[in-house]
Amino acid sequence: MEPQNNPPHGKNGLVLALSGGGAAGLAHIGVIQVLAENDIPVRAVVGTSIGAEIGAFMASGMQVDELVSLATAFDWKQTLQLFMPDLPTGGLVSGKKIMDFLNTKLGKRHIESLHIGYAAITTDLETGEQVVLDCGGLVDAVRASISLPGLIAPHCIGSRWLVDGSVLNPVPFDVARERFGGPVVAVAVHSAARRHVRHPRQPRSRQLPVRIRQLLRQPWMARARGLEEWLETQLENYQKTQDKKQWWTARRVLDQVLDITQAEIVRLRWSVNPQDLMLVPEVGRVGTVEFYRAKEAIAAGRAAAQEKLMQIKCLLDPGTNQ
Repeated sequence: MEPQNNPPHGKNGLVLALSGGGAAGLAHIGVIQVLAENDIPVRAVVGTSIGAEIGAFMASGMQVDELVSLATAFDWKQTLQLFMPDLPTGGLVSGKKIMDFLNTKLGKRHIESLHIGYAAITTDLETGEQVVLDCGGLVDAVRASISLPGLIAPHCIGSRWLVDGSVLNPVPFDVARERFGGPVVAVAVHSAARRHVRHPRQPRSRQLPVRIRQLLRQPWMARARGLEEWLETQLENYQKTQDKKQWWTARRVLDQVLDITQAEIVRLRWSVNPQDLMLVPEVGRVGTVEFYRAKEAIAAGRAAAQEKLMQIKCLLDPGTNQ
């Protein structure tokens, strides 16, 4: 698809491409904060997974202060409530509680009614095709895009069963340009994207085993055997990775192979239709569901945007002094 010469939501402003990456994607909020503080307009946003969710809040008109408050209010117990295993078909969690949360915050909005352009990236589980959702229910689009395989069950829209957009497009800068033109600023927190730009390896979070042990000591855990067993497995895997002799567990091998594959996808898409600027926040190893680390992730996003602030301004006004 050729870039649109006359974007439907106006010609002025950046087009953001927000990557997947789980809780690390809260860094997108820090970037949005810096743009708002410097009166840099955004006319469209295209997101994958957590990027689709953050982008939906932004496109729906949620003020950045409210977005920050929403993210930082989550502690590990609230996170657990959203991801409490209910053993549905196709994932560890059905996503019902996530849908309830999204409906509370986004309501019945349709993408066509948003005040800026918006699209969410998903993957058709049966055909393997990329599916770009740019019309219809906003909550459905977000729910489909965040359907992380193995964790959150696929989401059905029409006749399609859809999963996380990161499977095929971890950082959707190419779709952003195709749908809305430029200039495109990509924000990459997905591990594959960081591999693409050779981002330095960061130390693992030491909070995860502490949180898991706290949960396992809860009295109600005896009534949730499935969850208890899953958490014990996570703790066991974490402990094994601390022993370098057992670093390459089966799960880590699979994760690494997927990471390498997605990094290659990012590289190939970049070679065909690159972004104008890519921000790569130093999010360390914020875990997929470590949403209680919001302040840390947001600060990383702010730092990345501030570092490239003059370059961002130059995209909108080439005469700006660097």
